[in-house]
This record gives sequence, structure tokens and C-alpha cells, in this order.
Amino acid sequence: MKRKVVTYVRVSTEEQAKQGYSIPAQHQILQDYAKGHDLEIVRAFEESQSAFKPGRIQFKEMLAFLKKNKDVKGVLCYKIDRIARNLRDYSELAEMAGVRIISATEALPENPTGTLIGTVQAGFSRYFSEQLSERVQLGMQTKAKEGVWPSFAPIGYLNDQGSGGIVVDAERSGIIQKLFEIYAYEDVSLSHLVQWARERGLRTRKGGTLTKGAIHKLLRNPIYYGALRWKGVIYEGSHQQLISKALFDKVQDRLSGRSYSRTKHIFPYRGLLQCGYCGCNITASLEKKRYIYYHCTQGRGKCLQPYVRQDIMGDRLKAVVDNIHLTEDQISVLLDMMRRGKSRRQEQVEKRIQSLKNEAGIRSKRRDALYFDKLDGKITEERWQQLEGELTVSLDKIRGQIELLESIQEPQEESVQATFELLERAPVLYSKQKDEERARLLRTLVSNCIVKGDSIDPVYKKPFDLVAIGTKTGNWYARRDSNPQPPVPKTGALSS
Repeated sequence: MKRKVVTYVRVSTEEQAKQGYSIPAQHQILQDYAKGHDLEIVRAFEESQSAFKPGRIQFKEMLAFLKKNKDVKGVLCYKIDRIARNLRDYSELAEMAGVRIISATEALPENPTGTLIGTVQAGFSRYFSEQLSERVQLGMQTKAKEGVWPSFAPIGYLNDQGSGGIVVDAERSGIIQKLFEIYAYEDVSLSHLVQWARERGLRTRKGGTLTKGAIHKLLRNPIYYGALRWKGVIYEGSHQQLISKALFDKVQDRLSGRSYSRTKHIFPYRGLLQCGYCGCNITASLEKKRYIYYHCTQGRGKCLQPYVRQDIMGDRLKAVVDNIHLTEDQISVLLDMMRRGKSRRQEQVEKRIQSLKNEAGIRSKRRDALYFDKLDGKITEERWQQLEGELTVSLDKIRGQIELLESIQEPQEESVQATFELLERAPVLYSKQKDEERARLLRTLVSNCIVKGDSIDPVYKKPFDLVAIGTKTGNWYARRDSNPQPPVPKTGALSS
């Protein structure tokens, strides 16, 4: 009986589509793979956006479909990174009971080691995405400091490919100027401006009408008087202004009665911690305008949980990383097992390819024989065409299976080894990181941590729960199957 699966394909950029990752190309490869591996595709999901952040619509629909249809036992994708550019989504999918993630181009064994190596790749995908994002953000910050708007042009301006900055949009800049003048000197509401802008065809970059909130944001934007605000900091811009600073200030005076500013503070570990006394969440607050403390929300009444300063909490959370620290000897054993498994799988693939080639040869000879039977009058033209068509289709399928098997790539040993070595150095890396970087690493490893006094009890995500058991007990075979393998961790965030 065929295993029921769904397919998931995604491209996030036009460049990826041009490089062979297009949605139709991925669909074709997945269909060929399913035919050659006794899989039944019951539904296809496709997405055309980045997987770096959680919240993909089709991905959520796929999760809902899998939860509803328990007889569907797998998700077939072109490569792991088509699914796994963010670990939250990948973990939610990987932890669904009975559902296996199948990569058509990456040979991952169907056992705990395969799950672990897949998660390693997910971690790396996440890490590389974050590193790329950081580099992009740094470049944008540099442009802003130089007075050049670093992103999509605000309404009233256009991006200039030559200078890399923005220039005045002759078609819409006059409407923007009039918006400021009307609100500054006439007794009108923001709702009136929304209607006024709609009647004059003012649209967002994507073609939608401007809402009341969008008009409010536009009137607050200093870019129109020649400055630019980036990440909360105002810089002197090099672009042409649309209005005077005096007109801008007058508009701000009108808006000030209905707006306020709020200082935002980052609490890195909030959302990771749960009170071990009462079960409530651990939250954070700023004390004396300087120190961050973590404490129970006391949602169920007064709690024994003490206030803990952020630097102390960060030091205590180091135990989360220590518990899954691998030694050099353990890494050596894991790599040796991976090599042996790789050799076995390659041998199986080679045997399968040879078997398919033999079958193709038999069918080709049969097709040639049928042609001579037709010439000799042993079969009718109509019968020959029927059999010729059937054999041609079957030969095409066999050749497709051969091409697919020949294209399968094993995980690179260098990448896996680098990941293991990073996990070996994880405690040292953690000690050198800032709280924000530490929290990012912890979110990769755990779903939450139970805090009770000065003790930390981490609830590890899969497969790190197996790593924690192995390092604690020395028993790497806590969960045996027909082909037991010790757990291999994913550590894409560890080199932050």
C-alpha cells in the first residue's frame, strides 16, 4: 500500500526560479520521486515567499491538513531548506506524530539519525538566513547614516537605480504636499484625508488604498522635509524635500494630542521561561530605569519565585547548553556511523540504478521485437501503436527514476562535522555571547525552561532531548528502532 504524502514547494526570489528552483520544476521532480518510491501525493502546497520568518499561509494550511488527515504520513519537498529557513515552523512539522519530512534530493535515512541530520540542515539554513539578514541590515544602516534612504521609496518618491537613493515622484509628490497643507491649515480629520487621497488615486506601493493608519504614518514621516528616520534615529537626508520643516512641525502639533511615544525595551529571555512554583510565565521588567529583572507574573496569586537580574539569569541558563555538549570522542563515533550509513545508502542506490537500467534494456528489446512483429504481420498496426505507447511511457518513467537517483546528494560530511564541532564549543561560545545572541541559541534548543529558585530545568526540542539523555546517562540508544543510531544535534545558531 502506498504511503500518502503531501508536497510542499517554495521559491522566495526570481533568482531562485531562474536557477532551476521554479515551482513547476520542483513539482515535476517531486512527482517523479513519488512514482519511484511508492508514494501517493494527496495534495500539493506551494508558496512564493521567504521562509525566514514564521507565518507562511500555505505552510499553516498544510499543518492544519496534516493534523486533520492522520492517514497522511509524510511531507515531500525538493530540499530541506525549502521548508526550513526558520526553526519554529520546521520543529512544529518535525514533531508531528507519524509525519516524516522527505527530501527528494537529499538522501536522509528514515530513522532518528535522518531526523537529526535534517534538523542540522534546518539549523544551518536558519543561521545562514540570519547572518545574511544581519549583513543586509548593516548595509542599510550605513546608507542611512550617509543620508541615503536604504529601502523601498516612501510614497511621493521613487527609487533611483543610478544613485541608489530616492528621487521625487513627479506624479504623486504634489498630492503629498497638499495632504500636509490641508491637515495643517484646515479643520479636517484623518478620515477626511483618507477619502481625499482615495479620490485622487493615491495608492500604496502595492496598489492598495491608504488607510487612516497609513495616512497618520505618512504625516509623521520626516523624510518629506529632508530628513530620514531609520531604526528610531533621525539622519540628515541627501534627497530633495517636499515640504518645509515648519509645515511638518505644524502638522505634528495637530497630531500630538492623539499620539504618544513609548520607550521600548528588549527582554531577551522573556517567552522562554516558566515558573516552577505556580506554572505561570516568567516575565521581565526594568527596575530603576537600568536593571532588567525576571520574575513570575503571579497570575495565580503570590508566588515564591524571587526576582532574578538578567545577567544572573543568563549565567544560569548556560546549563541548557552544557547539558548537550558533545565531546571529541562522541563526535568521532557519530561521524563514523554517518560514514557507514552513507556507504550503505550509496550501495543501495547503485543497485537500484543498475536494476532500473536492466529493466529499461529489457523493455527496449521488447519494443524492438514488437516493431518487427508488426512488420511481419503478427500484430495489427493498432495493437502495435497501443503497446508501443505503453512501453514508451514505462521507459520514460524508468529513465526519470534513474535521473532522480543519480541526482540525489548525500549531506556533506564537512558541514555535519562543522556542526558537531560547533556543538562541542557551544559552552565557550555561549559564555562570550550577549544576552540577545544567547536567547536566540536557547530558542533553537528548547521549547521552554522551568525556573524554580536558582534551578533551571530545560524542556528540549527534538532531537536535543535525545542528546541530553545521551550526555547525561551515556546511553545513546534510549530510543531503539530497526536501525539504531545515536542522536546528532542541529546547531545552526551556535556560531552566532
